[in-house]
Amino acid sequence: MRKLMLILFIFITFLSGCWDAQELTEVGIIASMAIDKDENSGEYILTSQYLRPSAESTFVSSQEEPFLIVSIKGRTISELMRKANHKIDRRGFYAHNKIVVVSEEVAKDGLISIFETFQREQEVRSYVWLAVARETSAASILEKKHNSISKLPANFLYSLFDNAEYDAVASSLLTFYKDALEMGNSPVLGVLTIEDERSQKDLSLSGGAVFKKDKLVGFISNEETMAYNWITNKNKNSQKGALTFPYKKNDYITLDLSELESKIIPKATNKSDIALTIKIKKTVEIAEQQEVNNFPQRKEVVQFIEEVEKKAEAEIESKIIQVISKAQNEFQADIFGFGDTLNKKNPKVWKQVKDNWEVEFSNVSIDLDVQVEILNSGLIQGSLKPKQ
Repeated sequence: MRKLMLILFIFITFLSGCWDAQELTEVGIIASMAIDKDENSGEYILTSQYLRPSAESTFVSSQEEPFLIVSIKGRTISELMRKANHKIDRRGFYAHNKIVVVSEEVAKDGLISIFETFQREQEVRSYVWLAVARETSAASILEKKHNSISKLPANFLYSLFDNAEYDAVASSLLTFYKDALEMGNSPVLGVLTIEDERSQKDLSLSGGAVFKKDKLVGFISNEETMAYNWITNKNKNSQKGALTFPYKKNDYITLDLSELESKIIPKATNKSDIALTIKIKKTVEIAEQQEVNNFPQRKEVVQFIEEVEKKAEAEIESKIIQVISKAQNEFQADIFGFGDTLNKKNPKVWKQVKDNWEVEFSNVSIDLDVQVEILNSGLIQGSLKPKQ
């Protein structure tokens, strides 16, 4: 009898299926989101990019765009996500969302309270990319006017982050949560800018948006972002990129990064004696050398390599000093996680300074130890030179 009941139960389960499952024809798949703020009312504007699967069909040709842009105005993100269901004939499905873009105005007011809805309702996954739209609305980033090969703007934006190198920041929603909520650390997000406002074509991911806890306080340039990624080395884009600098007069040399190692070493006996040493080791390869050289002897090759390594080390140190100075003096925001490192290595001193770390951070003494090693130096015989 028990076996019969078990078989009957399994049979009914297969027939009924999942009681809470949603058919694909009943949901509106959202690929990207943008959050702006209305200047007059102060309300949020949520812009969502819905997919039109039928427009991408290879069997039936369609003149429609493969996506639909829907904007809703409201007081909270939770309210907006629900109101959107009243404006489109599909219920919003956020599990496949690739990116969330926020405007400068929204970022300056703070993001934790906005994104709390994502954590509570768990509709938007924490691995989505997060970025700040600089000098333009977040909604304009979702439009299909950019230099995109992909039909979907969301795929184009996702690729920008996936292909990012160390002159940009590729940070997820989860990383932002951790950095904003962790003591002794402040987040840096990617920055999306439109260089040509008229054509809306030249959209790029470059530089970084600096936060003090969860509020935007300013921006760092591409070169400063390079240094930030070299110090922190916490995202995969930190391990990708090239460094170009003048070698002699107007001749430039480009070094491709092969491997990056970075370490922050705190030294502290009390709260008035805190020092940090940043050790960075970069293994690189020469990608391009404009100056025409000929090395008849092996020792000349060695001298050339040593000269390039020293110049590269000086170039890296200069960029690191620049971004640290900006973080300490202009932002007073510990974007490098120095406080977190101090807490792990010397918790007694950290307890003395944690309540006033933003001020203490500005006075911390920092030493640099930068090493650059060029690979395959034995293969260098000089630049290509046309024969007479």
